[in-house]
Amino acid sequence: YVTDDNTARLEADIKFTDMNVEAPTDTLWFEMDANYGGMLVDDTYDPFMLVAMYVAMYHKTDLQIRGNVSKKLYKNLTWYAQKILCDFQSDLSPVKIFVDGFAPTEVKGSLIGTGISCGVDSLSTIYDRFVREDDPDYRVNALFFFNCGSNGGADDDFTPAFANNRMKRGIAVAGELGLPLVPVDTNLHKLYREEFSDTLFFLSTYACVLALQNAVRRYYMGSGYSYRAIKANGVKYFDYDLAGFCESFFVPLIQTERVELIPDGCQYRRVDKIKNIADWDVARKHLNVCNFYNPASDLPNCGKCSKCFRTLFALEILGKLDNFADVFDIDAYKKASFAYKVGSVQNYDEDTFLADNVDFARENNFPMPTRKDCYVLGTNVMVINDK
Repeated sequence: YVTDDNTARLEADIKFTDMNVEAPTDTLWFEMDANYGGMLVDDTYDPFMLVAMYVAMYHKTDLQIRGNVSKKLYKNLTWYAQKILCDFQSDLSPVKIFVDGFAPTEVKGSLIGTGISCGVDSLSTIYDRFVREDDPDYRVNALFFFNCGSNGGADDDFTPAFANNRMKRGIAVAGELGLPLVPVDTNLHKLYREEFSDTLFFLSTYACVLALQNAVRRYYMGSGYSYRAIKANGVKYFDYDLAGFCESFFVPLIQTERVELIPDGCQYRRVDKIKNIADWDVARKHLNVCNFYNPASDLPNCGKCSKCFRTLFALEILGKLDNFADVFDIDAYKKASFAYKVGSVQNYDEDTFLADNVDFARENNFPMPTRKDCYVLGTNVMVINDK
């Protein structure tokens, strides 16, 4: 644990021994503003164990931790989590984890936290667990922003600007809700390599929560997939999307005697989350789902990428499209929306989010093209009218 007047940092050295591996970094760290430094746990290596285990599994080498870890986390990773990861990714192998001992178990934190990205999953969790929740044991009382890979690579030039833009939006939401927002930076994604796909990002996010055990005792992870979708389609995400494959039953394993991680949002389809927040003024001002970042635009959402399309289509079904004109390019969506609807019908069986939107349209008697009438040829849409 290292601190100065401005920052507090939790560090751990990492070494690859008896292996021909080019180490991307010699030290892994979590860093915060010095005012929040007391949140960082300094009597356990829990925050580093999860990502280190994954890298060890990829390189098929045992993991040695020169310090103490949570017994509960150690048992869960050893007995269960490794098996799930091996089922998910074909080039992983189970490994042994050696530790010096086990960390104290007393609960230190009182915060109930969740992340703030201003996406649909994030805002739906905040709406349910803060606006609608009145039980102080379960009501969110702090928001967190983790810069751990979702804002770009550790060495990408655009990452700082992209992360800063997202954090500013999160700060605005936190201010309106009267909640503190705590940023956490880390270099865990320095270990990223192409073969890892996006898995390391998810594990790094969980690790950031584990780093805050001095302050956080319960943390809601805004889940991207419903229980039903994971049950029905999880196999489609093999070796591609850890959340779609196993989020609902993997995340509960990432806990210690001090902090509990809860996958929140699996109880909903994505369209139900959009419906959940469609009338919330905070969402209408700050919803940000876009695949792209355009610093020259006044709008945070382009209106024509895949994430914008699936969000705006649900809002159109609800009759609330124009209510989000301050954050989306609605004209761009309208110009291409018919082709998107045709594609949604055509690819109903291939994509969970497309299927949910088509089902949502049917449930709300929203007129849709039918599969027998519509064909997509390249970028052209053909409608066959049988009269």
